Amino acid sequence: MSTAGGFEHPPIYDRLVRERGDIVAEAREVAEQMERHVRQAMGDWTELRPRLRENDGGARAGSAFG
Repeated sequence: MSTAGGFEHPPIYDRLVRERGDIVAEAREVAEQMERHVRQAMGDWTELRPRLRENDGGARAGSAFG
């Protein structure tokens, strides 16, 4: 299944892609879109992290053990 240049799909995969669409590629695209949306919605939290550490006495924010 693998070649020197990379991974080669079995013949049935190409037929399934033609019949049903490339679900793996579509899922990857949707996941990348969602990641972009989440990053946009969450914003930049880097400024908040140092303040969290100062306020909690140095314990790691969000840690169940600290």
